[in-house]
Amino acid sequence: MTVLIKKPKFYTLRSQNKMMPMLKLFIACIIAVTIFSTTAAFGQLSIGGPPQEDIKIAIDGNGTAHVLHEVQGNGTTPIHVEMISGSLANLTVTDQAGNSVQYSTISQSPMSVLLLPTQRNVTLIRYDIPNVVTNDNGVWRWNYYAPSDSYFTDFYFPKGVDMIWAQDRPVYLGEKGLRQVGNGMHLTYIINEPETVQTVQWQNQTFNVGIRTLANAGSYVFDQSAKTYAFNIDKANSNVVVIMPKALLWGPYQATINTNSTLASSFNDNGTYAWIGMKPAHNGTLQITGTTAIPEFPVFVPLAIAILSVVALRFANRLNFHSGY
Repeated sequence: MTVLIKKPKFYTLRSQNKMMPMLKLFIACIIAVTIFSTTAAFGQLSIGGPPQEDIKIAIDGNGTAHVLHEVQGNGTTPIHVEMISGSLANLTVTDQAGNSVQYSTISQSPMSVLLLPTQRNVTLIRYDIPNVVTNDNGVWRWNYYAPSDSYFTDFYFPKGVDMIWAQDRPVYLGEKGLRQVGNGMHLTYIINEPETVQTVQWQNQTFNVGIRTLANAGSYVFDQSAKTYAFNIDKANSNVVVIMPKALLWGPYQATINTNSTLASSFNDNGTYAWIGMKPAHNGTLQITGTTAIPEFPVFVPLAIAILSVVALRFANRLNFHSGY
């Protein structure tokens, strides 16, 4: 982990535990050697090696992130562990048995923790980031930036969240968590998202189409010949998920808002229903077009007619054969 500095005085190292004089001397030597290896005006200051770690974040119903870094031990090199950006609270550094271990913090943005060489298999760094996920009229949002020394982050969400939106793309969770890989993401989700069920009657069949959104969804129009399903929404830039019975309208799907194309993502398919996620930029008529719609007659009707025709033909031939005697 590297930090850009103008003068050494901008770098501060604050001990969080009682440290032995030898420990302080060790850290001071590292700082001195590194500082003198930089240029006089500008330079990069690097203390410790990057961690091998797993980061886990459990978000509660109030938007507080409870963070855990599981850092693999290193017996020869100090480890520099970057924290997640935010106002940290309740920081603890322990071994797996819950015993406190020696560490120091590096005051930068974001803050880092310096761990000395150790024979411990794992060091646990825990802290909270209160109210980091904000509630915007029922939509919870977080612009999450991953620590620069991490590869992935595991997220766990509050009860009542079975899907999220990452970078405006829908992701189905079910009862599982989410592994985010990369630099970060724009995260949104809704707790106990309301669902409207629209009942489609087609001949003697009934289909239930689910619509999940905080916008108001108007009455539907299903056009079998055009292979479309449409309804009105009254709010722009609102996430919309349509849970479409595949027997009614089969994908792949395309979507328009007021005849203008809008991105539609099929992100969950259990064989019976397809989940279609959209975020129209305007209010108005949202229309989904599939590739196949329910046929005019049930599939078994022409098949049954064909079978009956063959049976009748064979029976007629037999009658004609016997009548020749």
